[in-house]
Order: sequence, then C-alpha cells, then structure tokens
Amino acid sequence: MRKLAIVGIATAAIATSAWAIEPGNWETNSRLADLQLPADMPPQAADMMRQIMGGEGMTAQNCITQDDIDNSPERIFEETNGECRYTEFEMSGGEIHAVAQCESDEGTMDMTMDGTYTASTYDMTMSMRGNMGMGPMTMTFDVTGRRLGDCG
Repeated sequence: MRKLAIVGIATAAIATSAWAIEPGNWETNSRLADLQLPADMPPQAADMMRQIMGGEGMTAQNCITQDDIDNSPERIFEETNGECRYTEFEMSGGEIHAVAQCESDEGTMDMTMDGTYTASTYDMTMSMRGNMGMGPMTMTFDVTGRRLGDCG
C-alpha cells in the first residue's frame, strides 16, 4: 500500500465529524514505528521494504472543508481509489477508533486506528496487517496531525 494513501486516510479520518475538528489546512506526519515481515523473506528484500516504508516518515498537507467534515467516514477512502472500507468508526470525547479493510492489486490489509484528537491536533497509532503478495506482514505507524490555518 502506498505511503501517501496511508497519510491520506489518517488525515481524512480525523475530519469526519462536525464536532470533532476545525476545517482548514491540515498537516499530517506519518512515521513507521514497526514492521514485521514474513520470516522467509530474503534479508535484502526486508531491508529494502523497511527503507521504503521507514526513513524520515512522510508529511502531507490536505485542505479539509466543512463539506468534508459533514460527510460520512466512508467518503475519505475516495483518496485511496475505493480500496478501503470502514467496518467501525467512533470519534467522540477526544478519542478516535476506526477499523477498515483495504484491498488493492497487491493484496488485502486490515487497518486499525486508535488515538486522541482536539479541534486542531490529533495523535494516533495506525496498525495494518495482512498479505500484500509477499506473505503475512504487520506495519504500525505513529501518525500526528495539526491544523495549520485556513485553506488557501
């Protein structure tokens, strides 16, 4: 699964509740915290995978409009070309919990997001596990976000 899709999911997931966050320009930082790969994966392939998914992490900005906030959580997965679907989504009292299944040409992943939010920040852990064609794997990301100001 592409790193940009992961960041997009996290950013938009926070923007799905009218009482949750303020619309505006949001910055999301996503950093790989843990990667468990199949035991039989060649060491060179495992190292390459860690380098691709890890490193400096990824930062993205996204304009979240009031219209985005007012729509259902499923709308955010338009950014992943419809590859992901929520089976659970709760966002209230400063806490967020979501579960989704993501399917792509490479395979299937189950995703869980848990964390906290305010009107202008969020901090969560996103765990993904499944098989992307190389065997079973698990990825855990630390994801933070903050509102930078108005879109523009």
